[in-house]
Amino acid sequence: MKKVIFPGLVAGSLMLAVSTALGLTLSAIFPDAMTEYSNSEIFRQMDDPLMYYFIFHPFLMGIILSFIWLKVRGLIDEEGLKKGLVYGFYVWLFFGVPGMLMTISSFQVSPFLVGTWTVSVLVQDLVAGVVFARMVR
Repeated sequence: MKKVIFPGLVAGSLMLAVSTALGLTLSAIFPDAMTEYSNSEIFRQMDDPLMYYFIFHPFLMGIILSFIWLKVRGLIDEEGLKKGLVYGFYVWLFFGVPGMLMTISSFQVSPFLVGTWTVSVLVQDLVAGVVFARMVR
């Protein structure tokens, strides 16, 4: 259990940090994106209690991805950090990309927002993979 929970929480904290940093950076570079986030017909407002899940989500994902890492790490031929990067890329490819395709086909959000989310999820998954490669051998 120690090989799942602690690395998962570390990965989750870094995933949250990456998400926050990328969100703030992209909002500063593209302020029009904030206008879309302010549309209450599409997005919940930040004071809605359900929005706390955005803080909890990376930690839950970190623990889930840590569990999966223990099951599949032997299937990745690479070594060291590259093994973690390959794992992170596969996670993104198998879960992130289909999720974003479903998002763009189902919800009335701009392709730009979905593109930024896709990049953010890729970076988060790569970071999580590196954490697992370093912490769980």
